[in-house]
Amino acid sequence: MDKKKASRLRRARKARAHIRRLGKPRLTVYRSGQHIYAQVINSDDGNVLAAASTLQSEVREGLKSTSNKEAAAAVGKFVAERAVDAGVKEVAF
Repeated sequence: MDKKKASRLRRARKARAHIRRLGKPRLTVYRSGQHIYAQVINSDDGNVLAAASTLQSEVREGLKSTSNKEAAAAVGKFVAERAVDAGVKEVAF
């Protein structure tokens, strides 16, 4: 493994450990070239509590593009609604 990748993985591991100590679920966002994905993950066991992406038809309807700010806002709204339904009030990002 090269030094750059090892450094990135070390930073990610440290950040996740800090979030685990906070005891809050963590929000992860992934943006590919065409879509936006968001998940709320339980910090204790790693289970996904809520998720949304622009691949889902209810998120995608009414959007011009699936990879712009408007799409990100739609994904954020849907993942927030689903997180609240799952009983999550705060997340760490």
